[in-house]
Amino acid sequence: MRLWRSTFILGTILVSVSLAVDIPLASHWDGGLQGEACFDITEELHSWNVILTFDHAIQSLQTWVADVVETKDDGKVFVLHNKEWNKDEHVGDRLCISFMGTVNGDINPKVTGTIQAAGDSSHPLVTAAPGQTLPTTTAKPFVLPPGNGPTGQLKVTNSWSGNFEGFIDIPITEDVFGWVMNISYDKPVSGMTNFQIADAIFHSSDGYNWAVVNRPEHTAYHAGDTVHLRFTGSYSDSTPPSGQAKLFNLGKDTWTVATAPNADKSKYNYNDVLQKSILFYEAQRSGKLPTNKRIPWRFDSALGDKGEAGEDLTGGWYDAGDHVKFNFPMAYSTTILTWSYLLYADAYESAGQTDYMLDCIKWPLDYLLKCHVKPNELYIQVGDGGQDHGYWGPPELMTMPRPAFKITTSKPGSEVAMETAAAFAAGSLAFKTKDPTYSSTLLDHAKQLWDFAMNYRGKYSDSVNAAAGYYNSNNITDELCWGSLWLYQATNDPKYLADAEKYLDDEPAWGMSWDDKTIANQVLLYKLTKKDRYKTAVEGSYKMWFPGGSISYTPKGLAYRLQWGSLRYSSNMAMAALVAADAGLHPDEYRHWAMCQIHYALGDTGFSYVIGFGDKYPLRPHHRSSSCPNLPSPCGTQVMPLKEPNVHILYGALVGGPGSNDDYTDDRSNYVNNEVACDYNAGFQAAVAALKSLWLRSEHPEQKGNAQCPFSTGSGQTGGVVGR
Repeated sequence: MRLWRSTFILGTILVSVSLAVDIPLASHWDGGLQGEACFDITEELHSWNVILTFDHAIQSLQTWVADVVETKDDGKVFVLHNKEWNKDEHVGDRLCISFMGTVNGDINPKVTGTIQAAGDSSHPLVTAAPGQTLPTTTAKPFVLPPGNGPTGQLKVTNSWSGNFEGFIDIPITEDVFGWVMNISYDKPVSGMTNFQIADAIFHSSDGYNWAVVNRPEHTAYHAGDTVHLRFTGSYSDSTPPSGQAKLFNLGKDTWTVATAPNADKSKYNYNDVLQKSILFYEAQRSGKLPTNKRIPWRFDSALGDKGEAGEDLTGGWYDAGDHVKFNFPMAYSTTILTWSYLLYADAYESAGQTDYMLDCIKWPLDYLLKCHVKPNELYIQVGDGGQDHGYWGPPELMTMPRPAFKITTSKPGSEVAMETAAAFAAGSLAFKTKDPTYSSTLLDHAKQLWDFAMNYRGKYSDSVNAAAGYYNSNNITDELCWGSLWLYQATNDPKYLADAEKYLDDEPAWGMSWDDKTIANQVLLYKLTKKDRYKTAVEGSYKMWFPGGSISYTPKGLAYRLQWGSLRYSSNMAMAALVAADAGLHPDEYRHWAMCQIHYALGDTGFSYVIGFGDKYPLRPHHRSSSCPNLPSPCGTQVMPLKEPNVHILYGALVGGPGSNDDYTDDRSNYVNNEVACDYNAGFQAAVAALKSLWLRSEHPEQKGNAQCPFSTGSGQTGGVVGR
């Protein structure tokens, strides 16, 4: 197959195979650069590598007609390997590769390029350093999207010696976010070059059909605009061709999720929230996806995730809007979700979500088992946050190295080891009847990790610098208590309960999150022991959190702990309040307050913060894969500031939430308020399951006349607020 590529205005660099040449950049700016290297093919190639060398470090590099298969010299050297569809290049062909890089600052590095024959398609030049793995991508033949689109005709403006210049104008009748154009000629065209807004990505062997795709900076068009594609072509006889083109909008996703049936009379359809929240976790899946996957725009990704000794670390969840697997918040989220299933199985069963829920928690549990490679060794992160956050695109096309990080006896991490032990212990209870063998395996690993955490004390973020900048741990004592509580519940061994009581913090809980389980520990210890000490601790926490305490409230009633992920904290504390109420602590008050916090997120302000739920919800979450156009349209950092909605609806995801005045901006670049994360949804989903269970038991605040929101103390409450 002959593949021809476009050039920048600065001109084409024509080089022979194996000859290194300078490559001028087309443009550079603060944070990025772009360029294109073109090679005249002087020998037959059936598999090839291109080596791009920069004299300054590049954070990440994105290409569209090749895969970045290796990064060397701290980001100065990038090895590109052919796609399956363009591996064959013939003498006389010209191969051009456009690239876009992310950098620190505004730099204009010197770039050189070399093309070399690769012996076969096994990437002979590619090696991975210890602890680093390279993403595995599967090349697929190019297939035009189905359906119809607007059309245009080729207009030839000049022709000479078997070449022509021309353009195609296609009026746009709807908003377009990424596009591919199919061009059909009445005679063979052997080359198309000198584009300014697109790249050729395919042509038929006879030259009658070509496909071009937008360049990243020409992604978005609006109804009334015109796509003006100007280019140069080559043909073999005396008259230039005529042609016609059709444009396909790659920014459309027609997949929708039907609203779940709801026989309840509650204000909000909890069945639908549970269904969609579980779907969000499926959208976050990494690794080899099952054949019955439900998210049509997600595919296999990060199949090369490995440990230092080659251990299989595929699977798990991508953390948030990025593609790092941070095991501390992942294990926490798994524990909380599993806890919700153990407490409120009736809610999941009534909502028709039992099987999906068990599948939801098993996905990270399977991955975390892979990470526990030895009794005293646990991988706790896959992917480098710096490199990953410099890439804006779907996980399926990642090319940066993905190092793996672990804790050991010499580099301990008690909190992440204990959190993983908690997840395993909770999982052993969830699968005890359904899969006893799996349950036993989980419990064995939980016991080993409990021993590891207790015997080798230390903060994991002190041991693993790569985690410190993203999920830095404040202390380990709450996790020592938390993990011990879960081992006690799974084994009934009193030694675990004794340690849990030893490490409990009685002080009012700052909040509840992946790094702070204080309120969860207080509630669980009260539930398990009924001791007054723990009752007093829980009441002290909610005295601080209820109106009139030290937590501020937004004008519309959200308990506002922190700007970053404000709904996370209110939802988590709501979940813990609902568990405390079920344990007998001030059920009317705690349930009423918790319901108001959750209903705030679901739409009490006139806006739902759960994507795909309700009539008005976020359209532009800070989330890479859902924002990207359908392939083969490129994605990149230029997508983030665009005002167009994300192409794919990220059903069920809870965004970070509003500011202190109920203010909120639905903007992809607003990662403080508009990012999503696995830990955001965990406590929120658990609280929704609790409210659904209350409805099934006829104990929901709406059924008992306590439905007024925002919540206020002393007004319509049963018994007042404890400690006032």
